[in-house]
Amino acid sequence: MQKNRLGLWLSSFIFFTFSGVLQYGCQSSDHGNLDTASGNAAEIYVFYPENWEDSIQDIFTTTVFLADSSLVRFEENRKKEDPQYFESLFTFALHNMKQLDQEDPQTLEPLHANPLVWAIDPKSTLDGDFHREGINSLKDTVIDNVSCQWVSNVWAKPQVVLWIHDTHSAGENLDGPWIKKNQAFLCAESHRLELRSVTKESSRRHGALEQNRYSDSITRLLAGKYNVDLFLNADLKLVQATNDFVWLRNENSQFHNNLMVNIYPLSSSENMVMDSAVLNRNRFTQKYLKTIEGTWVEVSSSGIFPKSFYSVIENRNKVYYLRGWYTELNTDRRGPFIRKIIIDKANQRCIAIDGFLFAPNQPRNTLMRALEIMVHQSNVKS
Repeated sequence: MQKNRLGLWLSSFIFFTFSGVLQYGCQSSDHGNLDTASGNAAEIYVFYPENWEDSIQDIFTTTVFLADSSLVRFEENRKKEDPQYFESLFTFALHNMKQLDQEDPQTLEPLHANPLVWAIDPKSTLDGDFHREGINSLKDTVIDNVSCQWVSNVWAKPQVVLWIHDTHSAGENLDGPWIKKNQAFLCAESHRLELRSVTKESSRRHGALEQNRYSDSITRLLAGKYNVDLFLNADLKLVQATNDFVWLRNENSQFHNNLMVNIYPLSSSENMVMDSAVLNRNRFTQKYLKTIEGTWVEVSSSGIFPKSFYSVIENRNKVYYLRGWYTELNTDRRGPFIRKIIIDKANQRCIAIDGFLFAPNQPRNTLMRALEIMVHQSNVKS
């Protein structure tokens, strides 16, 4: 895709950013004794009891789906009614409970500092860890005499930990069949809370993203120009910025991930339905994301790449989401996207924040989840 000249404003931005950024790296934690959460999006570290060692691989068997030449991976096209839909949202890193306080040999970070953790604790041996001062319960439910508690910031910050324990017996209610039976529900709730797990400081952070003074500077500059509060990974570089369009991109030899912002007038006659959402996305990509050959990308209308459109309440406001695949016309290049549409009535405009990915012949779950976190956490600046 061609890169247009960005003009004086972008030149000034580049000068400001690189002259003002003294350090390009993660900031140290100011959270007392808690570690800084660090890990991959869409990855759960599971800590299990020692006596589960022989069965744990069977409990968390991961079904491998092949990718064909059209880049269709079947788990990405599953429907929520499919029992394996939510299980395919994550990868699971399995660790014996004895490893809870050990370091990851690759990252040298504590294993318990992953942003998303499941602690399978049939006899509640970790009770003291979950009843310390400052522990915040996110969700608490009981299923077949097994307690499931999602708690924030147990060993690191920002972090979500699911504590699964049997409070009604010596632990016999919590076993492998129970995990398999309820895994889809546990994954669905973990996914919902993963998107929300950010620090509350002025420079918000998520443990699955790399964020620092560089990404903060981009966020501030774009907030001042467009009155939007973007939540960005530091690997995204600003490519283009016009009055109604912003494009940030990270590209290497294996993949490229992108985040774009589209701004257009709010029409009183416009119905917020899937067709209008698709039309508006296509209008912006045709205008701004043309290739060297003169073609552009559009939302795929093929039944192979299903679309979904739905509304949710965020911060007491209704927002809309469009998910699906884009395709580059006259080529076999395509990839998934997620688009959040915000109705900014105060300024009589619609703001669409859109993350899209091209990553052929490799797993896309972690890359796409990182974009989903960025899209979910971005909003109109209050």
